[in-house]
Amino acid sequence: MEIGEDLKKNLIFLGATLVLISLVFAGKNVITPEDPVKVGFTEVTTECTGIDAGVCIGFQQRDHTTYNYDNYSEAEPGTENYYRRVEAELMYQAYSICDQDTKGMEWTDQASYDNKTATEWMENENVQLLPCKETFYRPLNATK
Repeated sequence: MEIGEDLKKNLIFLGATLVLISLVFAGKNVITPEDPVKVGFTEVTTECTGIDAGVCIGFQQRDHTTYNYDNYSEAEPGTENYYRRVEAELMYQAYSICDQDTKGMEWTDQASYDNKTATEWMENENVQLLPCKETFYRPLNATK
């Protein structure tokens, strides 16, 4: 039984497409960091579903585990977790403050946490905040 010329072409195109898709996934996986990232009480890990040959050939998935969620108590001022909480609260406010007209760190005078503005918090070397261009924002037109 011989394979027709059109079927051969289709199989070659299908094979090339599968190779191209695999290369795209592998390229994305190369730029995804593999080291676990700890953010406050959440640990983020990256796992390869497929062949891990130094580069993940397959799907790379990120998973997170949250610690001490149910028994959470306020972090004590001056601790690392307290500063992460300060950053999170201020960046949450930045999300609401930043818009297309707000540039750079202009938002820091309008946000506050624990009786200090974001500008005052930035004087502390343990607190790092992002400018508006790195803060995701979108206009919301909500109606009741």
